[in-house]
Amino acid sequence: MSKTTAELENELQSINNGDDLEKWINGNQAEKVRFCDAFVELCEKKGMKPANLVGKVAISKSYIYDMANGKKNPSKEAVIKVALGLGATVEEVNLLLKLSGNKELYPKMEEDAVIEFGIRNHWNVYEIDELLKKRGLTMWLTDKE
Repeated sequence: MSKTTAELENELQSINNGDDLEKWINGNQAEKVRFCDAFVELCEKKGMKPANLVGKVAISKSYIYDMANGKKNPSKEAVIKVALGLGATVEEVNLLLKLSGNKELYPKMEEDAVIEFGIRNHWNVYEIDELLKKRGLTMWLTDKE
C-alpha cells in the first residue's frame, strides 16, 4: 500500500544528511502518486467519503466510486466537480488535475479563470456553472458524468 503524504513528510523530516536523503529518494521514487489515491486522501482530509459527494456534484455514484477505485481516469470537468464538492483549494484542484492527466487551471483561459474565482470564493459547482453559462462558455459543470 502506498504511503500517505503525511507519512512521507514525516520520514523526510527525520533525514539529516545527503546520503540518507539519497537512500530515501531511491526507496520511494517507485511510489508514483495516482489520482485515485490523492482523491481518497483528499476526501479523508476534508472529513468526507466519496459517497458523500453524490448529490453535491453532478456525477453519478458509480462514476465517483470508479474514480476512487482507480477504474476511471476522470475528465477535467469531473475532477473539478469532485474537488468543488470537497471544498478543495486551487492548489488541491491543480494537483488532482495533474494526477488525472489533465492540465492545471490556467487563468489566461476564461473558463479556468471563472472556475478559479469560484474556488477562491467558496462557490459550489452550481454557482460556478451558472456563471460559466452566463458568459457563454462551453464547460458546464452540472452535466452528469
